[in-house]
Amino acid sequence: MLSLRRLRRPTLLGAQYRIRQVELRIRYAHRAAVAMGGLFLRPPGQRPEIAAVLVGRNDDYMPDFYDRLRATISWNVARLAGEVVFVEWNPPPGRPLLAPRLAAEFACLKAFVIPNELHRAVGGGDLPLVEFNAKNVGIRRATSPWIVATNADAAFGLDTTLALSRAMLSPSTIWTAQRVDIPWPEGRTRSVAFSDCLRYRRMIPYEPLGTGEFALAHRSLWERARGYDEALVRHRLTGDIRGTAQMRLLGGTTQRAGLVLHLAHPSSCTEGVRPHHGEFYPPLDNLPYHNPATWGLAHCRESEIDTRVWRLD
Repeated sequence: MLSLRRLRRPTLLGAQYRIRQVELRIRYAHRAAVAMGGLFLRPPGQRPEIAAVLVGRNDDYMPDFYDRLRATISWNVARLAGEVVFVEWNPPPGRPLLAPRLAAEFACLKAFVIPNELHRAVGGGDLPLVEFNAKNVGIRRATSPWIVATNADAAFGLDTTLALSRAMLSPSTIWTAQRVDIPWPEGRTRSVAFSDCLRYRRMIPYEPLGTGEFALAHRSLWERARGYDEALVRHRLTGDIRGTAQMRLLGGTTQRAGLVLHLAHPSSCTEGVRPHHGEFYPPLDNLPYHNPATWGLAHCRESEIDTRVWRLD
């Protein structure tokens, strides 16, 4: 027969763990509330000129991809980004483009469509979307002095927005953020709300070299780095870390901005690595990398196919 003493200890440890988790969640919600208060007190017009670069294609990577895309763009534009550059890479045949619809909905958005011919020309094979080559297209064509490489399902945290509004941004600083997975039910159509900042599904440990959801740097630093490494076209995971490491080798220093909120979905790498994520980049091997002077498909001809939507050939 088990003694009462042996039964009590696991029960007590379990209770302590649950109490600790409640405390952490309360602190998280309090942090968001404090940041919201600071944003209300922010003087009008006090925010840097930032372009948000993101990529995607109409392939049901997430079944409600467009709704997530418009939800995060609406949130990020209202709080931080004055320009949005969307790169639609290798659009599937027989499906409508996302870019014209987005450009019609967001006056600050411009888009670039990369056809299958260019996808194959850069060596795109098993992966239908060569993510970091696509981001380079947007980085190269953004016009704001500050550029943040982000993802279609990422909303900037309130503390990040507040920190960047108050900071004296330096051309040598790379701002990175801690990723937090937040609950987001499939099929939701309403926008990101303040209540979404108060709870989380999963906290991802902070990595100073960043996350694919957030890397902010001055245009001059992105240009010196020549964007992300374009040679490793079979890779997606940790390509963002390699890009930040490249900028640090060129004299950049990393600084933590705050949180970036990732709208949880089953195909995310934190829910289990899937084949479409590709191989891991060797994060710090063979640096610096050397993209050509035409990085970001700068040599391609741009043809306007809709209002603020260009196709590259």
